[in-house]
Amino acid sequence: MRLRPFQKYRSSLLTRFILIIAVALLFIPVLIPISLIASWGVNRILYPMPKVERNPVYQSGKELESLWHKEALALSTSTPEEINKRLEELKTMYPDASLFWVDQTGTTRLQLPQQETLPLKWSISDAITFMKQRVDADPFTIVAFIDGEEEPGRGFMVFELPRTFMNIVSEDRPSDTRFLFGFFSLMLIFFILLSYFFFRDIRRRLLRLEAAMTHTGENGVPALIQEGRPDEIGRLETAFNHMVDELNDSQKREQEEENLRKSLISNLSHDLRTPLTVLASHLYSISKEPLSEQGRQSLSLMETKIGDLDGLIDHLLSYNLLASGRYALSLKKQDILRIVRESAAAWYPVWEKADIEADITLPDEPLHWNVDEQGLRRVLDNLFQNLVRHASGGCYVGISLTKWRGTVALVISDRGPGMRSTSPTKGAGLGLPIVDLLLQEMGLTRDTESSSEGTSIYIYSV
Repeated sequence: MRLRPFQKYRSSLLTRFILIIAVALLFIPVLIPISLIASWGVNRILYPMPKVERNPVYQSGKELESLWHKEALALSTSTPEEINKRLEELKTMYPDASLFWVDQTGTTRLQLPQQETLPLKWSISDAITFMKQRVDADPFTIVAFIDGEEEPGRGFMVFELPRTFMNIVSEDRPSDTRFLFGFFSLMLIFFILLSYFFFRDIRRRLLRLEAAMTHTGENGVPALIQEGRPDEIGRLETAFNHMVDELNDSQKREQEEENLRKSLISNLSHDLRTPLTVLASHLYSISKEPLSEQGRQSLSLMETKIGDLDGLIDHLLSYNLLASGRYALSLKKQDILRIVRESAAAWYPVWEKADIEADITLPDEPLHWNVDEQGLRRVLDNLFQNLVRHASGGCYVGISLTKWRGTVALVISDRGPGMRSTSPTKGAGLGLPIVDLLLQEMGLTRDTESSSEGTSIYIYSV
């Protein structure tokens, strides 16, 4: 199923990843204002501003202090009478406050109202004691030098007001930015989790695909997997399922062809044996008749070819049984040197007739392998037959034991032209495949070294 271009890019992993990167780029400039606003809102909800009833006459402490210092500075060039007059005006403005002033000689002048606790004559220690007592105390007290200097050149004036009349501004409410780090961290964690889930999903789908590729069913073919979203990995999953379907179809066709081949070989082998038997019997009858020399040679050639055809049929049947796993073998410990000697003795007349010198060098001690005796004899017969057919020109066959790949190996060698040369008696080429299948069933293997000076076949246990 082909995706339309827009749908293809919308469902693409690349598009999703670019979207995450774009969010990350906008993350910092947007995060800080959002975090500030959120922190301010939560701080307002948890710690609301105290409700203050505004006094229309009195202000907050900072406002009163600023106003009193300005009044003192404005009176820096005024006469005592003008100072008294101004204080009386301020008293009418702030009727609940207590006002007085002290001149440069330390004498208490005007008191509004009269206070018995105030000294009439101020010393430095009295001034210091008075100021210490009024720090963060009730009444709220403001001391301002009349000339505006830090030293009392023209004296000082005092404003006292009970704190109950003041507009109190709460300074105990926490800062609006106290939750800023928390909101910033939450949004950062959100971005990290978004990236984590994106890559975790990709990793999980890839691991599932890897598991499907590496685990095969009973037929040796991976199982189909469930297809996910139509992105790049989804299309890979679709391609994998298509490949599995193709493998199943191919395996099914191969199995059908294999069954057809085996059935064909089996039927042909049985159908061919009957006419071959009839031909062989008639050739035997003809051999009893008086024939010329040329006739006897032709008869001998026909008998040889019928024997070759019978051997080929036997090879076909054996290969068919071995390939299908229906060739019965009985494995047990056998002295293979005894079997080799008996097989060589059976072939000795054939070698003698072909002028092949037999060099059999085997030790007296037995060598036990876990083999099937008839199967091993079949292997030796095929190898000896190939030697007679294709390497008789070397006039030599050698049978011995040697060390090969760290173990003891049986060596069958000749001095023929080698396996790469073209033989005029070359057959269907089933001899060595049958040898290999039989050796494999018995837990043995074969190595071959061949050159123009001869061939050596090593048979050893794996």
